Amino acid sequence: MLQVANDPGELTVDGFGVRTTGIDSEHGDRVDLLELAPELVENAAFVSALAERVARFAAVRHTSYVHLRRIDRPAPDRLNLVSDHAAGWRLSELLAASHAAGLTVDITILIGLLRQLLPAVALYSRHNRDVTIGSIGIERLIVTPQARLVIAEHAFGPALEKLNGDPDRLWRDYRVVMPAAGASTRSNQRGDAMAVGTVALSLLLGRPLEGDEYPSGLRSLLDGAQEWHGGSARPVSLFLSSWLARALQLDAAKSFQTPAEVQLGFESVLASDRAYVTLSKTLEEWVTKVGGMIDAERGPAPSQESKSTPNESSIEATATVSVPSLETTPVVEDLPAAPARKMPLVAMAAMIVALLGLVGWLWTRDTGVPKAGEGELVVESRPSAGRVTVDGKDRGVTPLTLRLSSGAHVLEVRIGAAEPRVIPLMIKTGIQTAQYIELPEAAPEPAPKPPAEKARKR
Repeated sequence: MLQVANDPGELTVDGFGVRTTGIDSEHGDRVDLLELAPELVENAAFVSALAERVARFAAVRHTSYVHLRRIDRPAPDRLNLVSDHAAGWRLSELLAASHAAGLTVDITILIGLLRQLLPAVALYSRHNRDVTIGSIGIERLIVTPQARLVIAEHAFGPALEKLNGDPDRLWRDYRVVMPAAGASTRSNQRGDAMAVGTVALSLLLGRPLEGDEYPSGLRSLLDGAQEWHGGSARPVSLFLSSWLARALQLDAAKSFQTPAEVQLGFESVLASDRAYVTLSKTLEEWVTKVGGMIDAERGPAPSQESKSTPNESSIEATATVSVPSLETTPVVEDLPAAPARKMPLVAMAAMIVALLGLVGWLWTRDTGVPKAGEGELVVESRPSAGRVTVDGKDRGVTPLTLRLSSGAHVLEVRIGAAEPRVIPLMIKTGIQTAQYIELPEAAPEPAPKPPAEKARKR
């Protein structure tokens, strides 16, 4: 049973339907509710494909994805997609508000958001090679108040194929990017790659794309775009422009075919220019400022206690260690009375050293969970067994999960003697960061040459 929250300020509408928040009466949790548009509810094939996918994802949780709970049918002609509540703003809202206020989107904001989006999409495509997200877009990306990006409504891929609509209609009605595949449309990894490209182009332009700008206007938009660096504009670099053209499928012969290729290409862009860095402060300031403008326009939030969800709850844990007080002496009973005497200074010093050693061990031992000020890094690669180095220190081989102090780090992954993939990254306290890396196959090492035979004197 779901009770819809009376909060019109959080109601949004698009082609998929009406979105609002509600309270799941069974658990008392605040949830996000998408009431599907009537034309989608009437399409039995669409509903069946969506319900099957949501049921499979109900048992899956990942920090980069909003958890999908179930599909409810409150009436024969109504369907609701129920998800965990993700506090924050749709990226489409942030871009629209920022553009309306005349604010520019700094290049570091683009990089910071794509550095979160690309690994998440690549990881999805790796584990779901035959099924894609299909609905990636700024309308279905949520940015939390902590500037963390999460993907919402990610189960639509198989269902969208049942609409049998041409790419122009899918974009016009649902803001869905799907390249044409012959006479019919099919959700595929190329479509997810192109959808990531449209997100990146919107960030570069600092606004949502208009309905008539896709797909025919993509080339002219890219040619006329600029990069903003600290308030100053400059032409888009050749590396970034080329990457975007390949992601947007502007040249079929050179286009990216999978999200993993898009991620690998983006890493090459970051390595091409020292100006392409991740500055979390700039991203956080932009999210706080623009999000505050949106909230001010919506009006005051409803007066109710909001419960934390898996998407926003912190995995940070602080160990509490209880140790004997140094001023307390143990009491031993049932022993023969002995003459009172002072403890030798040497014995007292030894006890103090032992207790301090115990405290140090308890605080520094590996408890299996991140400590305060730490985050988690998950590194996966294809092929596996890639050698992982963080900040110049060898940490093992992929797949690998590490706990790192919050802040900037440099990740290097290599296979054999091949050139390493170098990735600058930012670790946040209590947040899991995932990196999936495509590595070139290691070239076979040349066979050792036989030692040259010394010339003999005759």
